[in-house]
Amino acid sequence: MNKTDLIKSMASRVGCTEVVARQMVEVLMEEGLSDGNDIVLQGFGTFRPWKQSFRAGRNPRTGESCPIAPRTSVRFKVGKNLLRAMNKR
Repeated sequence: MNKTDLIKSMASRVGCTEVVARQMVEVLMEEGLSDGNDIVLQGFGTFRPWKQSFRAGRNPRTGESCPIAPRTSVRFKVGKNLLRAMNKR
């Protein structure tokens, strides 16, 4: 399921338009994660921003060493209810 599928599913289950569902998903992700906060969806999982530190990388074509700048990424930890539902199949 990608973002578009999630939005369509949300719109049909909640009874709103896809435009409204898209806005809800985007606000949730942008507002929560951009401030460095965790997004906890009870029973589904947790999206957590984490800072990757500076590290050395390597160009695969030339083998030359190159620096990789620090950046913020997002990790997802699956919730217990979702994990149980997935393992019942």
